[in-house]
Amino acid sequence: MFLTEKPSYPSFFFDSFNKQKKKKKVDPISHSFDESLLRCLNTLCNSQFSVTIDLSWLSSALAFLAFTHHQAITLLSTPKLSSSLNLYLDESLKILDLCNSITSEIERLRHRQLLLKYALHLINNSEDAEKLRRARASLRDWDNNSRGSRSDSTKNLEHSAMDLASMLKEVPRGKISPDERIVRRTIYSVGLVTVLVAGAVAAALRGSTVPGAAVRAPSEFLWADSFNTLNSAISAELTRAGKKKQPLKELDDVETRLKEVIGAMDDAGGEKEKSLNDVVNELERATETLGDGLERLSNGVNEVFNTVMSSRKEMLDGMRVGQQKQLTTQKKKGRGSPPN
Repeated sequence: MFLTEKPSYPSFFFDSFNKQKKKKKVDPISHSFDESLLRCLNTLCNSQFSVTIDLSWLSSALAFLAFTHHQAITLLSTPKLSSSLNLYLDESLKILDLCNSITSEIERLRHRQLLLKYALHLINNSEDAEKLRRARASLRDWDNNSRGSRSDSTKNLEHSAMDLASMLKEVPRGKISPDERIVRRTIYSVGLVTVLVAGAVAAALRGSTVPGAAVRAPSEFLWADSFNTLNSAISAELTRAGKKKQPLKELDDVETRLKEVIGAMDDAGGEKEKSLNDVVNELERATETLGDGLERLSNGVNEVFNTVMSSRKEMLDGMRVGQQKQLTTQKKKGRGSPPN
C-alpha cells in the first residue's frame, strides 16, 4: 500500500514526456551549433559586405569548413538513426574527393612556382645570353603550363564541387521524429557550408569568374542572412568588373609582375637595367607570397580532410556499437523465449 496513490497515466504520456526531455537536451546543442556558424560566417565577410579572394581568405574558409564538420559530429552522433546518417557518410566521401582535387591543384601551382623561381635564379645569377634565353623560356612556360596540364586537375576540382551540390537535399519537412529532424537539418547545414566553400575554392583555383553552384540558405536558419550575404559577396568578387585574368589575388599579382619582367628583359640595357632589377624583385616578392599562401592552403585542406575522416570514424564506430548491442539484445531474447 502506498502513502500516496500513484497516478495512472496512459502510456503515450510517458512517450511524450521522454520526447520532450530529449528535445530539451538536444535543442540547446543545435542552437549552439547555429550560433557558431553565425559567428564564423560573419568573420569571412567585412563590414562593407565584400570579400577579397586570396589564399589567406581561402585558408580561413577551409578552416570554417573543418570547424563546421567538427561541431556537427556532436549532433550527428547523439541519435542512432543510421538511415539519416548514411546521407552524411555519402556526402563526406565527396568531400574527401574534393580535398584530393584541391591538393592536386595546389601541387600544380607549386610546380608553376618552381618554374618562376628557376627563371629568377637564372636572371639574378648570370649575364650569359643563353641562360637569359632559358630564363625567358621558363617564364613563357608559366603560361603554357596554365593552358595545358591545368585543365585535368581543375576539371576534377570542378566536378567534385558540382557533385557535392547535387547531393544537397532539401531542408527536412513533414512528419519525422524530432531526433531525425535535427540530424537531417544538421546534415543540410553542413552541406550548404560545404558547397559554398567548395565553390569558392574551385572557382578561385581554376581561374574562373563563374561561381560554383548557386545555393541559398532558407530563412528559418539563424545564420541564413549572413550565409546569403557571404555567398553574394563571393559571386560579386569573382565577377567584379575590371578584374584581371585571375580571380585569385596572388596569381593575378604574379602574372602582372611576370609581364613586367618579360617586357623589361626585351628592353634591357643601359638605364633600363635598373628597371629590370626592380621588376625582378617585385616578381620574387609575388612568387614568395604565392608559395607561403599555398602552404597555408595545403594545411587548411589537410585539416578538413583529417576532420572529416575523424568524423566518419566516430560515426561508423557508433553505428557498429549500436548494431552489436541490437544483436546482443536479439540473442538474449532468443535464449529467453520458451520452447515451442
